[in-house]
Amino acid sequence: MELDHKAREAIEDIITRRVGINSMQAQIKEDIKAVAEYLAIKPAQIGKIISLVERERAKGDAIEAERGIIEAAEVLTPMMQQAAEPAIV
Repeated sequence: MELDHKAREAIEDIITRRVGINSMQAQIKEDIKAVAEYLAIKPAQIGKIISLVERERAKGDAIEAERGIIEAAEVLTPMMQQAAEPAIV
């Protein structure tokens, strides 16, 4: 395969942009760690917050849907704890 000048420039541009994207992703990861440390929570929790905000902004109703899931889990949690506790005879 022979690459002309235009194709080589396009490939070099893609490579340059990928390097930039990788650099930005690394910086975002460091920023998430810093915010998590500041708030004394795990970076994964910051990731969940960011994801939820992005979904809410994109589609709406994401927060309400998550609230419903959490409420269902809260209702089931006492049931699971009671089932795990041995009966006092």
